[in-house]
Amino acid sequence: MHHLLDWHQRLGRLGLRLLYLHLLWVAWTLRGGIIAGIFPAIAALHGVLRDDIRHVLHYPGEPLGLDRAGRRAVRTRFAGLWRTEFGPANRLGAVLTVAWALVIVDRIVVGTLDLGGLGPVLAGGLTVAGAMLGVLTVLVWPLQAHFDDGAFALLRRSAVLVGGRPAAAALAGLGVGVILCAYYVIPGLIPVLGVAAPAALATSALWRTGVLAAPPSTPDAGTTTHGKDRIDPSDRSERTGRTLQHA
Repeated sequence: MHHLLDWHQRLGRLGLRLLYLHLLWVAWTLRGGIIAGIFPAIAALHGVLRDDIRHVLHYPGEPLGLDRAGRRAVRTRFAGLWRTEFGPANRLGAVLTVAWALVIVDRIVVGTLDLGGLGPVLAGGLTVAGAMLGVLTVLVWPLQAHFDDGAFALLRRSAVLVGGRPAAAALAGLGVGVILCAYYVIPGLIPVLGVAAPAALATSALWRTGVLAAPPSTPDAGTTTHGKDRIDPSDRSERTGRTLQHA
């Protein structure tokens, strides 16, 4: 009975935290005028979720704060990440937007034109490309929160992860797909959990599979001032090359 009650309390705290993070995402998306604010808000959301997981790993018996001080700390951290990631996140978002636009437009064109026997082949290829792009989109934001790389380097990391750790990539992608299906079945979940639930599941899936299991460190010992891994090439190849390339 005590164990069941403990699980209920954990789920309740998780739900409240995801709700708060979703509200922060909405607020800071609107702050950037939606177009300029949505991608930095996504990056900030994943950054806070990364901090949450590191906290749980450091202090497994200490729940994340949901009181006024805890909410203020999360809000301050979210705002700082939003400002720091404004440029990089928008560049990554622009690349993803162009890629999705190309896939969608090509799919519409193939479905509209009569291409004979080539039509089904192209349609199938574009469906596979869309699914792969969806998985890359799910993976790239947790990686963006963890590594201080440019847009194309992050997408390359995501592709390496899909090829080198397909089980981990599939776990994250399928988990996000299940949540989106739940949103379709129960639309009332969208304003409550929104982007926060898929982001939390993708981040958690990558950490639990060891893909992002670089040892936590202080800003003076291997991280940048905003918490990401330092951009030193030799350090990055040593810590992340093994993580992404060895299954």
